[in-house]
Amino acid sequence: MSAFALLTSNVILLAVIVAQGWYLHKRLRRLERDGDKVTALYIEQLQHQISNQQRDLLRLAERFERQQGKAQDDAVVSPYNQAIEMIRQGLGAAEVASRCGISRSEAELILSLYRNNSTS
Repeated sequence: MSAFALLTSNVILLAVIVAQGWYLHKRLRRLERDGDKVTALYIEQLQHQISNQQRDLLRLAERFERQQGKAQDDAVVSPYNQAIEMIRQGLGAAEVASRCGISRSEAELILSLYRNNSTS
């Protein structure tokens, strides 16, 4: 094989290698760009899910606060709380039972618990 033929085949081989390198470089860039789009879409979906969870958490917190407020209101106006106050004021079990709508035995129990215990 002559030197010219050897040089020509080496140049052609080098050109093929450069072309393959260029093609692989372009392909890699395209894959990175497409991967960035997929990643951005995934992040967007995660952000949407986080927003929904935050909204749901706020709703649950509001519902919990309403229920806590209702429970406190119920405790304040409970017939048993009223009975305790009436017994502390000196009313008898029969009077407390009729005014608060509780049984006489309940009123007597409250009376026995709170008659001498004014700090409860």
